[in-house]
Amino acid sequence: MRIIFALSLFIVCVIYALWKGGAPERAVAVIFIVMAGMDPFVHALTPVTYAKLDPGHFIIDLLGWAALLFIALRASRFWPLWVNSLQTISLIAHVAKFLDYSIHPFVYALMQVSSSYLLLITLTIGTYNHQARLRRIGSDPPWRR
Repeated sequence: MRIIFALSLFIVCVIYALWKGGAPERAVAVIFIVMAGMDPFVHALTPVTYAKLDPGHFIIDLLGWAALLFIALRASRFWPLWVNSLQTISLIAHVAKFLDYSIHPFVYALMQVSSSYLLLITLTIGTYNHQARLRRIGSDPPWRR
């Protein structure tokens, strides 16, 4: 049930951002799609276990974090900074597991996965606010000069 909910939330939020978002919203949606698309390859190469460091997901999270930071620094909106901060939680989970293997697997999994819901909700709120600015002002410049 949790997987169906997560997948449904992902699809709805990403499609909404691609359909109604400006350039930063669409860019973040594409980053999320790429990260999700890399996941099956990681699972094909390594089994899903949270008892030890997960190098495949660490690489996905690191690349996603870097791409989101690039968007956050260039976008003329504040929400990409929130998204990058939430992605930092996943990255810190890997660093914590690397430094201390005694971290319980459930805690590692929770730290690694739980922020993904907030990432999607933040993207949706950012897209909604973009549409509100378009209605109110008539324009919404996507990038800083």
